[in-house]
Amino acid sequence: MPPLLRSLLIGLTAGIVLALLAMAARAFTSSPFDMQLALALAILVALMHWWKSGLARRIDEFQTESRKGLQHLGEQMAEAQGLAQLVPYEHPYPLPFGGGWALTADAAALLAREVALNRPRVVVELGSGVSTLLMARMFKEMGTGKVYSLDHDAGWAEHTRRHLVASGVAKWAEVFDAPLARQRFGDKEYDWYTVPDAVRRLEQIDFLIVDGPPAALDPSGMPRYPALPAFAAQLSPQAIVYVDDAKRPQEQAMLERWLEENPGFEGRMHDTVPGTYLLRRKA
Repeated sequence: MPPLLRSLLIGLTAGIVLALLAMAARAFTSSPFDMQLALALAILVALMHWWKSGLARRIDEFQTESRKGLQHLGEQMAEAQGLAQLVPYEHPYPLPFGGGWALTADAAALLAREVALNRPRVVVELGSGVSTLLMARMFKEMGTGKVYSLDHDAGWAEHTRRHLVASGVAKWAEVFDAPLARQRFGDKEYDWYTVPDAVRRLEQIDFLIVDGPPAALDPSGMPRYPALPAFAAQLSPQAIVYVDDAKRPQEQAMLERWLEENPGFEGRMHDTVPGTYLLRRKA
C-alpha cells in the first residue's frame, strides 16, 4: 500500500474514533459535538503519520546507501592492497584484475602467497585467466611447476593462451579446451568438464583451483561441487584446494557438503572481496 494512502486511512480511522468518542461524551454531557475539530485532528494525525513514515523511509535509504558505500570502499581498499602485494611479480602489461570472470587483486595476492609458500609442482585450474598468467610467471621465476588449466569456453581458452605467449610464459602453463558434458557424481548429474587424458594421468596434484564452471549454469544448485570428487584421488598428501567466490551461497553449500563427505579435510575462509576458502587435509 502506498505510504500516503496508508497515512490517509490512519487519519480517517483516527477521525472516526474521535467522532465516536465525542458522540459518546455528548450523551452524558451538554457539550456540543464539534465536527470541525474532529476533522482537523484527523487531518493532523494523517499528516504526522505521513511525515513520520517518510522520515523513517529516508533514514532507512540513507543507512542502506551508507552500508553499500562502506562495503564498496572496503572492497576498493582490499583491491589496492592486493595490487600492492603483487608488485614483485612484474608483468609486461597490466592484467585485468576484477570484474567479469577475472580474479580480484586481493584474491590473486592470496593465491601468489600460497604458491610462493608451498611451491606446488602441479596445479590444476578450473577456469583460466589472470590466475593462469600469474602462476605461470611465478613458476618461470622459481624454475619449477606447471599449470594445467581447463576451460569450457574455447574462445576464452584461446584468449588465455595468447596472453601466455605474449607474456613469455607459455612453457609454464597449458590451457585445455574442456567442453561441459552431463556427468554423474553421487546421486546427481552435473554439467562438468570433459577432462583431457593429459590431466587424468596426473598422479600428484599439489594445488587445485576451483573457479569454474560459471555459477549461472545452476543458480540454485552447486555447479562446482564435482571439483573435489573428480580430483580427490589425484591430490597429493599436501595438496591445497583453492576455492574462489566462497562468499556466495552456492559455494558455501558446496564447502559444507565437501567437509561432511570428506572428514579428513579442513579449511579456512579468507576475507577477500569474493571470499576465498583454502581446503587441505588435516595434519
